[in-house]
Amino acid sequence: MTNRKMRRVTIRYQLDRLRVSFWFAPVIMSLGAILLAWVMYWIDGRIPNVIFADSPFVLAGTPGEIRTTLIGMAGTILATAGVVFTLLTLPLSTVAAQYGSRLLRVFLGDRTTQLVLGIFVATFVYCLAAALSIPTVEVEPEGPQLTATVGLLLMLASFASLIALVQHVSTMLQAPNIAAAAGAELRDVTLAEMPETVRSDAGCQTSLEAAGILVESDGYPVQVRETGYIELIDPEAVLALAEERNIVLRLLRRPGSFVSQDEVVALVWPAERVNEQLEEQIRRTFRLGNTRTPTQDVTYAVNQLVEMAVRAMSAAINDPFTAMTCLDYLGESLALFLRQGEKEPCYYDRDGRLRLVLDPVTFDELLSAAFDMLRHASCDNASVLLHMLEAIEVISREAKSSEARQKLLHQVNCIQSELQAGNLIEQDRQRIQRSAEALQMKLTHAF
Repeated sequence: MTNRKMRRVTIRYQLDRLRVSFWFAPVIMSLGAILLAWVMYWIDGRIPNVIFADSPFVLAGTPGEIRTTLIGMAGTILATAGVVFTLLTLPLSTVAAQYGSRLLRVFLGDRTTQLVLGIFVATFVYCLAAALSIPTVEVEPEGPQLTATVGLLLMLASFASLIALVQHVSTMLQAPNIAAAAGAELRDVTLAEMPETVRSDAGCQTSLEAAGILVESDGYPVQVRETGYIELIDPEAVLALAEERNIVLRLLRRPGSFVSQDEVVALVWPAERVNEQLEEQIRRTFRLGNTRTPTQDVTYAVNQLVEMAVRAMSAAINDPFTAMTCLDYLGESLALFLRQGEKEPCYYDRDGRLRLVLDPVTFDELLSAAFDMLRHASCDNASVLLHMLEAIEVISREAKSSEARQKLLHQVNCIQSELQAGNLIEQDRQRIQRSAEALQMKLTHAF
C-alpha cells in the first residue's frame, strides 16, 4: 500500500509538469496519428476504390501519386508550423516582459495552445506515416484513397486551428484573462484539502510539546539530498507511511520552501524505529525543483497575482485597472480561504492516533503577501488604494473570528499610513480616509 502511494507521489509530480509543457499533447496526438494512418490503410485495403470512383470528395490516384500528395501535404504543414511557432513565441515574450516570467506557467498550461500544436504535429506525422505505408504499384495496384482523403481533411483542420489560435492568443493576452487564469490557480490551491482524517484543535502542537511528547531533540532528523524548492508533498502518502510504520512525523518545511542540501525537512518519533529504508521513503515524499509552483503553494499563487499587479503599477506600464482586477481575485480567494478555515497542524489516523504535524499557511501570511507589496507600489494612486479597501471589505464578510478581523484592521491601518508617503491631492486623501474609517468602524464593531 505504501509503495503504491509513494509511486503516486511521482506520478502526481510528473503529471503536474506535463500539464504545463508544450510537447506532451503533440506527442500523444502524434502516436494517435500513426495509429490512425495504419487503421485507415487497413480499411482502404478492404474497400474497393471503384465504390468512390465518382465521388468528388475522395482523392483518387495511383499509389505513387497518392504518396507524392501526402508528402506534399506534410511539407505544407511543416512550413505552416513555422508560423504557429512564431505566434507562440510572441505571447511568451510579451507575458514575460509585461506580467513577469512566473506567469508563463499560465500560458504554457493553456489547453487550446497545446491542442493546436498537437494538431499540426499530428497531421505532419499522419501524412508521413501514411506515405511510408503505401507499397509500390507492383505490390498494391490500387492507391489508398480514403487514407489520402483523411490526410487532406486533417490539413484543412490544421489551417482552421491556426485561425482559432490567432483569435485565442489575441484574447488570452488581454490582462483580465491572464489575471483570471492566475486567479483560477489560486482558487484551486485554496480549495485543496488534506485527506479525510480526524483533526485536532489548533493548539494541539503546543500542548503536545509542552507535555514532552514531541521533543525536537528526541526526533530523528530526515535530510534532503539536493537543493531546490519543495514543489510537492503528498500528505496521503505521508499519513499512510506513518500509520504503517507506527510513527509520528513532523514536517518542518512546506511546499514553496527553499531547502539546501542536507537540510532537515522532517522529524520522526520514535527515532529508534527509523531505518535507512524508511528514511528514504520519507525523503521521496518531498519533490524538489528549481521553481515554486502553485500546485500546493498557496502563497506562490498569491504572488503570481501580486507580481502582475505590482508590474502594472510601475512607471513603465502605469495600468491601475490591471492592478484592480488582480485585487478582485485576491479578495475573492482570501475570502474563500477564510470560508474553508485555516488548516490545522495536527492530523490523526482513523483510530485517533497522532500521525502528522505540519506548519500550515496562515491567513496572516496570505494577507501580508497579497497587500503589503502592492500597497506600497500604489501609494500614489487613489483608485487602487480605494479598491484595496473594497477587497478587504469583501474578505471581512467571511472573517468570523476576532483574530481575522484584527488582521484585516491592521491592513486598513497600514493603508492609512501609506497615505502619508504618497503624493495624493487632499481630496483623494480625504476620500480614502473616509472609506478607511468606515471599514475600521465595521471591523471594530464586529468584535
